[in-house]
Amino acid sequence: MLQAANPIPEPSVSFLQIPLKSEEAMFALDHPTEKSQNPQISRRSPNLRRTIQLLESSILQPVLIVLVSCFIVVQTVWKVGKDGIEAGTNLVPDFVPRPVARISVAVVAVTLTLFVFKSLLSTAFFVLSMMGLIYLAFIAMNKDDDSRGGGGRGGTTSTDDSLEEARRIMEKYK
Repeated sequence: MLQAANPIPEPSVSFLQIPLKSEEAMFALDHPTEKSQNPQISRRSPNLRRTIQLLESSILQPVLIVLVSCFIVVQTVWKVGKDGIEAGTNLVPDFVPRPVARISVAVVAVTLTLFVFKSLLSTAFFVLSMMGLIYLAFIAMNKDDDSRGGGGRGGTTSTDDSLEEARRIMEKYK
């Protein structure tokens, strides 16, 4: 079976897509020998290319991936927050000045978010503390149950009983 040639070239950075601001910068990276109109880009392109190669082969690659992912999440949350504040501002009557409406909606949104976050954290800590308390009570109530791992019948606690059991076992194998 024949496969068609891929018309889209593979990116030069496999794990991290560096957003460049212009096509000129992209051209300078791909063609370092060509002169670009911006001397800073053509001067920096070999250093940038070396930095990208170091990052690709670096032991810090997983850390960089996590950092980039976290940055994308924070950026998305920021955009959603801005859109939510804008939508909330549109619900405020027109006689309220827009900056005052934006600030008021932002304060209400932050207050509600913190309230929900506090409730979730308090519930999680309550559940964890109850689990710990129940575990400690279980350990305290079952302290006498064969905790030495004797492996005998019924868990003997007296020294005399232990000695008697040992004598029986020794007589059995004489």
